[in-house]
Amino acid sequence: MKKSVWIIRHGETELNALNIVQGQGINAALNQKGTNQALAFWEYYKDTAFDLILYSDLIRSQQSVRNFLTSGIQASQLSDLKEINWGINEGLPPSPIVMQRFHETQQAWLQGDFDARVEGGESARELAQRAGNCINYLNKVNRKEILVCSHGRTIRALVCLLLGKPLVAMEEFHHANLGLYKFESDGTKWHCSLMNDTRHLN
Repeated sequence: MKKSVWIIRHGETELNALNIVQGQGINAALNQKGTNQALAFWEYYKDTAFDLILYSDLIRSQQSVRNFLTSGIQASQLSDLKEINWGINEGLPPSPIVMQRFHETQQAWLQGDFDARVEGGESARELAQRAGNCINYLNKVNRKEILVCSHGRTIRALVCLLLGKPLVAMEEFHHANLGLYKFESDGTKWHCSLMNDTRHLN
């Protein structure tokens, strides 16, 4: 079955604006800019024939697709779409120690150690297992135009898996607030036609 999957990152929160680590343990709402970004995406894509909306259990994800949710399109919350758990870094500003923890974990992933994690957090391997669950669902669900709202690091993992790339490639894929990745399946393989597209915000 041919289908398209549109993956967006949530809109901006005040913690995004302040460069404070959120992760899955911080359930921050959108700020005014994020709300405007969500509205801009809605205005640009409201006539697209989405037949399923998927979002994480974090409020910033739900708020980013709220206009679609209230338009009568079938929707479902998937916990596996939530952001990675950044452990003891969550809720903290980018101090030298916070950045050191992040950098060390990121470098370990780049070297293939996908079990590395910030203390108390989630590993890349665990994140990929969640992302894999989401992709299995996307492959099986009988819908043609699926809008997915997730989070930065989770989107990196989703993109790698959809394109058949190893997790070491995560850093190649960027994710602006309300940036869009579009994937199309011919029934056997996923192809990416838009990568972190933000034209709807202009």
